[in-house]
Amino acid sequence: MKAILKSAALAAACALAAGAMSSCNQDTSWTYRTSDGTYEVTSGMYIGMSISAYNEGMSQEGIDTSASLYGQQIESKDALDWVTSRSESLAKKYLAIESKFDEYGLSFTEEEQANINSYVDYYWSYLSGSYEPEGCGEASYRKLMTNSFKESQLFFAIYGEGGERAVSEDDLRAIFDEQYAHINIFQVDASDEEGEPLTGNELEIKQKEVDGILEDLENGTGFESIKAEYSTSSQQDTASEEKSSEEEAEQTDTSFYITSDSTSYPEDLITALFDASAGEYGSFNDEEGTFYIWTKLENDDAGFDTYHDTILQNEKWEEFTQYEQDWVNGMTFVTNDASLKKHSPKNLE
Repeated sequence: MKAILKSAALAAACALAAGAMSSCNQDTSWTYRTSDGTYEVTSGMYIGMSISAYNEGMSQEGIDTSASLYGQQIESKDALDWVTSRSESLAKKYLAIESKFDEYGLSFTEEEQANINSYVDYYWSYLSGSYEPEGCGEASYRKLMTNSFKESQLFFAIYGEGGERAVSEDDLRAIFDEQYAHINIFQVDASDEEGEPLTGNELEIKQKEVDGILEDLENGTGFESIKAEYSTSSQQDTASEEKSSEEEAEQTDTSFYITSDSTSYPEDLITALFDASAGEYGSFNDEEGTFYIWTKLENDDAGFDTYHDTILQNEKWEEFTQYEQDWVNGMTFVTNDASLKKHSPKNLE
């Protein structure tokens, strides 16, 4: 009986040793691949994705950032499971983008690649201290960031001019005219030495000063000239303050665009600006110690060109993310379970 037991124990030990050796010999340098093996997510890249997923989890509503994430719930799911699932989604999306980028025949110009390299170098100098110790090196980080630029280029190839889902320039211009207003504005202080709003006679005197400004505008004095005289010390008005003559100030264009949902100015002022026609001007008292002198200008081609891509992304990015998910759903992937176990997001805590 003892001989039998010893033989059984020896056999079990050999089996465990063989299993351990087999595990040690497994390639854990990658986590996910496309079915044809053309594209892969290395282990270092997967760790980088896990860090992104973890940080995303920490920013979810209801999360106590002072406590361990993995002891909490995200969307009624255990946080570790949520981060793991999110990491898988990021990995598969990465592979889909890599595949589609080549399928669409896209590439970066030398200038674009140089800009990408500069971008990655800059952020890696700040993030290397948190990424490298976890196992995501610079090469892995660079591939992840480059993939983001590929995603952006894919978007514009599909939704930009000539793309299969292109949005017409007329439609984009209509959105621009509806959501953006070309204005110029400056402030006239209406507060006392303690910063409190003027009242009574002092406010009436300030109101007469503002009325005088509007009268000057009515008589043809240039808005930039008046703005230079009354400009505040805000960053937007710095250029005007540095002008030494009315002629130089008049040549300076300090106009800019605001959006209909802007919170930079009082809501009622935003409404007035969007209701105004090009060429109109006026004043607005916020009743907190500031008068705003404003004018409305025509929306021009330069402004449209500036905000063109932003408008397109605002309108179509959500649709594009579903398009990406369709790509993922139509692909098959190879999973390296041993590598995923070794590089589990649980190791981040």
